[in-house]
Amino acid sequence: MYRFVVVAAVVLTVMALGVYAQSTRTANPAGRASYSAEQAQRGKALYSTNCSTCHLENLKGNCPGETVAPNSRYVCTGRGNAPPLVGDAFMQRWYSVGDLYARVRWSMPAGNVGGLSANDNLAIIAYLLQANGVAAGSELKDDVRTLKTLALRDKPAPAAKVREPLNDLGISQAYYTEEQATRGKNYYYGACGMCHTADASGPNGLNMPHDSGLGWHWGNQWRYAVQGTDAWLTANSRIAGKPQMWDTVADLYNKVATTQPAYAVNSLSEEEYTSIVAYLLKQAGFPSGNEPLTYNLNLMRNMTMEKGYERLFNGKDLTGWGFVVGANCPPKSDPGGCAQTKPGSTFVVRNGLIDDSGTPHGYMYPLKKYGPNFTFRAEYRYVPAPNATEDQDFYGNSGYLLFITKHDVWPRTLEIQGRTNQEMNINAMDGHAEFTWDDDLRKRIRRGAGEWNSVEIVSKGNDVSNYLNGTLLSHVTKHDFPESGWIGIQSESGAIQYRNMRIKPE
Repeated sequence: MYRFVVVAAVVLTVMALGVYAQSTRTANPAGRASYSAEQAQRGKALYSTNCSTCHLENLKGNCPGETVAPNSRYVCTGRGNAPPLVGDAFMQRWYSVGDLYARVRWSMPAGNVGGLSANDNLAIIAYLLQANGVAAGSELKDDVRTLKTLALRDKPAPAAKVREPLNDLGISQAYYTEEQATRGKNYYYGACGMCHTADASGPNGLNMPHDSGLGWHWGNQWRYAVQGTDAWLTANSRIAGKPQMWDTVADLYNKVATTQPAYAVNSLSEEEYTSIVAYLLKQAGFPSGNEPLTYNLNLMRNMTMEKGYERLFNGKDLTGWGFVVGANCPPKSDPGGCAQTKPGSTFVVRNGLIDDSGTPHGYMYPLKKYGPNFTFRAEYRYVPAPNATEDQDFYGNSGYLLFITKHDVWPRTLEIQGRTNQEMNINAMDGHAEFTWDDDLRKRIRRGAGEWNSVEIVSKGNDVSNYLNGTLLSHVTKHDFPESGWIGIQSESGAIQYRNMRIKPE
């Protein structure tokens, strides 16, 4: 028997996302779903043989909801015990023909999973498209890449602008749009609801109203943790220097796109994957904004998912940053000053990264003072020198300048070193500090030029703990610097790149 969908145990409110099917025509625009009339006719016969026992000849199902033992897999045992395959509720679960094809090809028929040929499954899909009003055109071919580009719906009209959630630096804390998350909810329960739910308050699949047309779950309990809760969000990654499972949106996207859906890993379109992640972000409490989430891992790596942390870098430009760059002197706005207050060629944003050329000397700093209690986190890597054949030949230099109250090149500051082979050492510039460090431990945990390292600086009053790749390397127990000040990111004789800079004021 051919049971098409076994999905989530939540009641979905189907929202109007535009017209998915077009009236019958002889051709479709480029990039829209199409099929040949002969293909659909053949698919109708295949559907009758393989699918109609559960979904009925009219494709409408009736989902009476039989009683099943707890934790048992729901098996279709009579006519119509399956959701409908026509209507908006069905069509809104898939962005492209490729997304629908993955579900049919690798999870159906229920009694003969994967037992039909690719061409037979494409014919069944052609029949389903025809039944849902999609116009005939070119025959569907067994080309997964092309199938993922054949959209089942028009692009949504631009949504009305909303007020962006900005932090004190003017950096948006939103990673997706509300409309995208709504689409993602439907995609999620079409592709992922067989095993997962992202609604902690939703009823279980056995008891949900089946007239919603969105299926059910096996048995009366979810097999996996509810996605979108704090426990799910903050799970330990067990990776050094990576505080939680979903440190950034890139981590979540990669997990979803490279391991899901279980029936056909990495089989969905980029539109489905990004929209599903948008929905999970919404369920986890992250706010929506005006820019949709797009497939750009470098940008996603600057989207922190750590609750309580604010982005210091938006991945696109240097909004929220100030600069002091030049010879050893104060900013030129000060009497007798000469240093530039613009980034020039020293700090440049390229493809989601801050490129720090290392010259001229100076620093960039968030336009807000922090302290005495905060946790600063960032990732960096040095750009290897052309003539450095081994890591020991490389002498990159940078650092993190804490508690700056008067700008200068160089200011009075508690510097946490970023110099190669001296990472996290302490330099009390024009001040005093008591501290410990561990050179031998550094040799074991530091990563060389060209590799990403993570930095964490935790300030608690007069106590500053400094971590490299999740390991404590130095500890300041006493210092005479101000309680708060600007945090400088140093440019000093070494090309270096930064990403995912964030801070948690406490």
